Amino acid sequence: MNQLTLLNEISADHFAVRFQQPFIEKLFASTEPVAILVTPEYEGLFRNGGIGTYYATLSQKLAAQGTDIILILSQTQKEFHGESTVPHIRHIFSASEADRVLELQPIHLAILSQFKEWDWVESESYKILFLIQAIAAHFKQSPIYVEFPDLCGLGYRTIQAKRSGLLGKNCVTAVTMHSGQEWLNEAHEKYIIEGGNWFRNVYSYEQYSFENADLAFFLSYFMEAKVKSYGWKTSHAVHLPYCFPIVSSLNKNRPMLAKVSLNLKREQIPIVFFGRLEERKGLLTFIDALQQLGEKISQPIHLIFLGKIVPLHSAQLQPQDSQQYIQQELRGKFDYTILSDLFSQEAIALVHELAPAIVCLTSPQENFPNSSLEMGQLPVSLVVSDTGGFRETLNMIDRSNSVRWFEPGNSQSLACEIASAIDAYPETPSLPLRAFLEQVNQWLFNQRIEYMNSALFQTSPTRNPSSNENLSTSLLLGMTAAPEQVFLQDYAQNEYSGKGEIIDLGCWLGSATISVAKGLEKNLKVTVKDKRIHAYDIFIWEPSYMDNCVKGTSLEGRYKQGDSFLDEFVRRISPWSHSIEVYPGDVVKLGWNSRPIEYLFVDAMKSWELTKSIFLNFYPHLIPMTSLVHYNDFAHFYTAWIHLLIYKLKPYFKHHCNLYQAAVFQYVNPLPSNTLLLNQDTPFSIFSYEDIERAFEYSLEIVTEELRPNIAAAKVMAFIHWGDLKQAKRELIQAREKFGNILEIPEVAKLLSTIGGEVDK
Repeated sequence: MNQLTLLNEISADHFAVRFQQPFIEKLFASTEPVAILVTPEYEGLFRNGGIGTYYATLSQKLAAQGTDIILILSQTQKEFHGESTVPHIRHIFSASEADRVLELQPIHLAILSQFKEWDWVESESYKILFLIQAIAAHFKQSPIYVEFPDLCGLGYRTIQAKRSGLLGKNCVTAVTMHSGQEWLNEAHEKYIIEGGNWFRNVYSYEQYSFENADLAFFLSYFMEAKVKSYGWKTSHAVHLPYCFPIVSSLNKNRPMLAKVSLNLKREQIPIVFFGRLEERKGLLTFIDALQQLGEKISQPIHLIFLGKIVPLHSAQLQPQDSQQYIQQELRGKFDYTILSDLFSQEAIALVHELAPAIVCLTSPQENFPNSSLEMGQLPVSLVVSDTGGFRETLNMIDRSNSVRWFEPGNSQSLACEIASAIDAYPETPSLPLRAFLEQVNQWLFNQRIEYMNSALFQTSPTRNPSSNENLSTSLLLGMTAAPEQVFLQDYAQNEYSGKGEIIDLGCWLGSATISVAKGLEKNLKVTVKDKRIHAYDIFIWEPSYMDNCVKGTSLEGRYKQGDSFLDEFVRRISPWSHSIEVYPGDVVKLGWNSRPIEYLFVDAMKSWELTKSIFLNFYPHLIPMTSLVHYNDFAHFYTAWIHLLIYKLKPYFKHHCNLYQAAVFQYVNPLPSNTLLLNQDTPFSIFSYEDIERAFEYSLEIVTEELRPNIAAAKVMAFIHWGDLKQAKRELIQAREKFGNILEIPEVAKLLSTIGGEVDK
């Protein structure tokens, strides 16, 4: 054994972490995927909702599709020794027991020994890493997915270790943004001077973890905007709401009402405060609103506080807890009950049994609250703070009936809406159908699985639609390839957010338009779908290339040179016409209405003048880090200017994927107003020969191997467009030498021969 090998073995042993022998014997043996979920909360083990409800739902769904679940619980002193009483979880460990279940080396013990009691975040972060190292060492043949919430940045050391290569290539880390400490303190209006360094450290751990995990998810656009205001980078992150529990059918025996003591009189209207009893959930605003209502309420009410009792943070209220505060403010004025020790599912069941009831969701800020996902499924009246998070959740489950919105933090506005709900009581709202909720939930889960698998196997989640998706397999008549049609339908169904419009430039018979329309019809995130697709074409038949495309179809021979085929396009899109706006005519003259554009499908850059017009009219309205531009003629030899345009725009666009002859790019950086002075140039004057070389080098890098001959042919065509036929002939010779006389190389050779004489073979 040489010295280097020996040194490597010693080094490996020096840092190795394994389970102690009794625990190794408990661990199951498998090569199936393993998901390690790290969380301070878990519904069914602790009495909480939010993060705990999410991880309980996610673990159930992952286990159902064959993934083995290992739960690591933080911020608890309870010891589990790897044993689980939860059916869908294989093993449970707590971070606090790491040094009692693992074989730690002296270096690990030295690391842990340096931390004081108040350094619990750093200590637990290391213990979690050691547990994950041991799990990874045991399941060497399994793909391992590790997910953390952002809270307290407990994934900090694990994500550092992954980036340094310590956890191996079979391990993927993920962070889901729920509610970090900086936001929690802001929502509490809690700006602490004492312990400031501790908070600053935790803030940095949370930010680092989110920015450096292999996968990063944010639940709501509200929360993304909030952390961006703190300086977080979110361009790599994916908007993906988490799966939610579907509320069970009402138990007619009403066991929860029998279990708890409400003393609710028959004539009283139940008004429920649903959420942890703290300032961040709007408790003070709710109490103040009730005080304003006072004797103005003509009907008797009974207040029910469903949430955990916690210490209050407001300086004027300390050292009270929420129960003491409620007693101080409401005793003798209102009948009320505080129920603080129910599991989340018990609390939901109780509200269901109380219905009809008025439920108040009063947080002045919200991330992506489970409370509205759950209460929105029940036949209750809702009075809701008009925050981004509440809006997004209720829209997602299509709950709009008997919902009253009030201005966040405004107790007078809240009092008015509670009074309105009382006056309208009892209401019987129409609710989202269970089948719809299951469909939404399954879609969310499919997306998460797709991102997980793509990260584990290093493939792009947007390039191949999930096998669970019901996409059309029949090829539509048109000038788009099958991969493009599948991609477009999958994009419109699963990726399109509705932030901007969808543009189809050069729609011909509508293969791209219909593919997008089919997907949009099934999109569960976008509620406003009318006229979101904008289809442009001159709709005039050109036999030179259109006749060949319709041979053997019902359209063969129907149209002659100069005929309008608008009637056929309208007929083909008729099932989806409500979502499509049609623009017959010259795109140069028609232009665009300046609304944001989320997807730009371009099959109209047939000339340099058209290319300039499309760039000037449409590109300024793209949305950074959101919009995609789809070049349908990317691998067509004639449209050489597309490669030059793409190369010039390289600082602002990132290659997204290839779809046979097409290429898709994501708009990543805002375009300066003077990016290209296309409205001032004569044809191609802004491009140099050096630009041509670099542009086609770039295109050859990103195109698939099978289509590189077409890119080489386009380079020949570039010099033909420039009028440099000598250089065009030299490029043609090089293309033939490198690729042979295949694909579109003979086409450009024929054209060059016609224009400039015979080309040497």
